Amino acid sequence: QVFVCGDDMEAKQKVMDIVCALGLTPLDQGSLLAAQEIENYPLQLFPMWKFPIFLSLGLTAFFFFYCLTLDIIYPYVYEKKDFSFFIAISIPNKICPILALILLALVYLPGVLAAIIQLYRGTKYRRFPDWLDKWMLCRKQLGLVALAFASVHVLYTLVIPIRSFVRWRISSSTVSQALNNKTEPLNTTNAWISDSYLALGILGFFLFVLLGITSLPSVSNNVNWREFRFVQVR
Repeated sequence: QVFVCGDDMEAKQKVMDIVCALGLTPLDQGSLLAAQEIENYPLQLFPMWKFPIFLSLGLTAFFFFYCLTLDIIYPYVYEKKDFSFFIAISIPNKICPILALILLALVYLPGVLAAIIQLYRGTKYRRFPDWLDKWMLCRKQLGLVALAFASVHVLYTLVIPIRSFVRWRISSSTVSQALNNKTEPLNTTNAWISDSYLALGILGFFLFVLLGITSLPSVSNNVNWREFRFVQVR
């Protein structure tokens, strides 16, 4: 994108035509009063990433302390059980999918609010409130942060079988069955539930990655609106 501003509409249109001829996308920023703000853009450090990052950090801290209290502090105080090792994998593996879903919901929520405002006003040609406008402009960044949390959740899930706690629990169950001379039969219902859960998780993550890839400007510029909407709806 190339930002263009000016008080002479004819001259500004000529500049925008030159920008289009160069294969770039002109973006009308209004009058020359916006020139100082545009010139300061190169000095800004990730301006559209501040809100998504601060929001994700705040939500991470909130859910971390909630899970810390529920899974570690409460059992230690009332049951005298030390589950402090949950901080390394179990708690992050709970936080990551929650944040991924919340941030993904925040990607589409401003579009719903914008539609409600347009219906209430009876027109789509009035400017949205500043808070909603800024929220809508950082939707791609929110989506990419959500994809990052989902990817971390996948990695944490893959290492679960090699955890010491999980291997101890499996060996303890095996020893218990051997001492009791009794083998628990396979519960096919639970097996179906477990496999379906994992299969849907894999499919959901694949669609999440596809959504994130098509949201990248370099990719979205190569697909038409119908193709982009098809991916978004799915």
